[in-house]
Amino acid sequence: MRNIGTDSSTCANVNKNVASGRKTNDVDAITATNVDVSAGTGGEESAVLVNVGGRGDAIVFSNEVESVPSLDEESDDDDDEDSWNSESEDEEEDVDEEFDELLAERLRILADCRALKNLAEAFLHPEQPVKAIPTTFGRNYFDRPSAPAVMDDEDADEEAEILEDVENLKKAARAYLHPEVGVRVEDTTLFGRNYFERPSAPEVETFEEAEERAKILAEAATLKKLAVDYMHPEVGVRKVDGEMFGRNYFNRYSAPETEEDEFADERAEALAEAAALKKLAVNYLHPEKSVSVEDATLFGRNYF
Repeated sequence: MRNIGTDSSTCANVNKNVASGRKTNDVDAITATNVDVSAGTGGEESAVLVNVGGRGDAIVFSNEVESVPSLDEESDDDDDEDSWNSESEDEEEDVDEEFDELLAERLRILADCRALKNLAEAFLHPEQPVKAIPTTFGRNYFDRPSAPAVMDDEDADEEAEILEDVENLKKAARAYLHPEVGVRVEDTTLFGRNYFERPSAPEVETFEEAEERAKILAEAATLKKLAVDYMHPEVGVRKVDGEMFGRNYFNRYSAPETEEDEFADERAEALAEAAALKKLAVNYLHPEKSVSVEDATLFGRNYF
């Protein structure tokens, strides 16, 4: 039989964290009593009773572990501390996730601002060359095999000049054919002196005087036309307006009876023959009268 002595332990501040997760108080003195190694069946060691700090608390090393009040209280404290640590860790993880999201959002905003800045610089400064990464390449849109045929710079400039000349000619023709269209001043810096209101311009009549003068001239032209129609009835009537019409003087109901054209022509022929016979008789009865030649182209030989 082996007996463990009752001498106090000289160890101070025993490690509080043991393998089982339990904490022990500082050991002031450890006293072992009633230790019998050979007691029990099967050569098993009996329980060892250890006094810690003289408070009556004990640790039992056996197959059946008895409940100790002080150790149970310590285990509850450990559970509370573990739960608090887990909650604090969860809160830290949430804070870390929010910070990561805020940082990612900030980076995206900065990237968008940088892209907008580059676009604004490219729009405001087209003279600057395009900066490209050496590893990037692409096909030229204008020199591709399927691209339509394009003109050279010289041909394009000549075509632009021709189109500009045609546009100027068109503008001049429109201004000539439509003088009622006002002059459009394209450049506000262009100005000029009014031809009709210049100091050396001749005196002009007012608008009222011009209208009165036009009325007088219109009345004078009407009177002149009436006088011409009266003095020259042989001149045919000129119909100015197609809607104007009137009654025929010779075909009116009260007009005297007139002969037809055939009778008038026959009557004229008969009168012409009678006049010719009358002239022949006068010439025969009065030979003393000289022959009057009516046509200068007529000539003949004198019989006598």
